[in-house]
Amino acid sequence: MKAMLLRTPSGLRGATPADQDAWSKFRRRLETMKPGKWLRVEFSSPRHGKHHRKFMALLQLIVENSEVYDTIPKALVAVKLCVGHFDLMVDPTTGEISKVPRSISYESMPQEEFDQFYSQAIDAVLQHVLPTMDRDTADRLMDMVVEGWA
Repeated sequence: MKAMLLRTPSGLRGATPADQDAWSKFRRRLETMKPGKWLRVEFSSPRHGKHHRKFMALLQLIVENSEVYDTIPKALVAVKLCVGHFDLMVDPTTGEISKVPRSISYESMPQEEFDQFYSQAIDAVLQHVLPTMDRDTADRLMDMVVEGWA
């Protein structure tokens, strides 16, 4: 069961009726649990939606201005590699070391980490992927994508 919760002056509440229903069921479950029973809980603070859209605009900017990274998935991998957001792994068939990009999903990267990743991503893209583009132009074009102009 998943629910998006919002802190209000009177306590936590669901962001939607379905979230409120899930939250109410969870609270009832806690209240009726017998001592010694186990319950697994996962939680995360969701990222800022507009910030995520701006990152997607950065990927779109790469796709539109690069012949090498011509799809969103390729652009995403390029950004992760430029930023160093990867793990090293030995290929069992060749013994070569490969870079395996890590996830940036909402669940795997909270907003605070995403802030740092995003800042590093813009710097890395302008240095390594789109070196002829300046920061002001990139910001202006990404804003246009986010606002629906491009």
